[in-house]
Amino acid sequence: MHKINKQTGFTLPEIMVSLAIFVMVILLTGSIFSLSQKSYKKSSDSAELTQNNRVSLDRLSRELRQSPDIITTLPPTDTDPANPPADHIIFQDGHDSSRITYIRYYLNGTDLMREHKAYYFNTDPDVYVYYNSLDAGGSPPNEINLDGNARVIGEYFNQIKFWGSNGIVNIYLKLTKNTNTFEIETSAFGRN
Repeated sequence: MHKINKQTGFTLPEIMVSLAIFVMVILLTGSIFSLSQKSYKKSSDSAELTQNNRVSLDRLSRELRQSPDIITTLPPTDTDPANPPADHIIFQDGHDSSRITYIRYYLNGTDLMREHKAYYFNTDPDVYVYYNSLDAGGSPPNEINLDGNARVIGEYFNQIKFWGSNGIVNIYLKLTKNTNTFEIETSAFGRN
């Protein structure tokens, strides 16, 4: 007597359906992973912009509040096209009243820069004078950067504007990283 071996296995249609389901699961998993990565990157970029703005703005506004004199001529509003807001600001440093020094904030590409500088005459280079002083011959003072070079205070800045009057300095900052943009406008009250 012959025994008939009955082999069982998957048919071609069953294999095709299984592969199709497997491919759909892989594609769905990949899509979910990709979306979560994009969401994480966007959140991470947004957090970095917010932190960068907060640190930079805290330092700038603190130094402005302590300043006895703002040197940059600021327009009273940011809406006059004939007198646009300043894209940098120079003011007297209020931290150390024993000497006369100045601070300048400006953009260099997308970096917010800070310079700490002073003015002096060749006759007495150790004595700092006001920026608009004149020597006996009517010559202006020399300028020196006290930190050696300007320092980067913040990154990802697209725009910075200053305007104001009556001791109030309005500040507008715009930061961008990848597709995220962060804008803020605030005011700092000077010491005077």
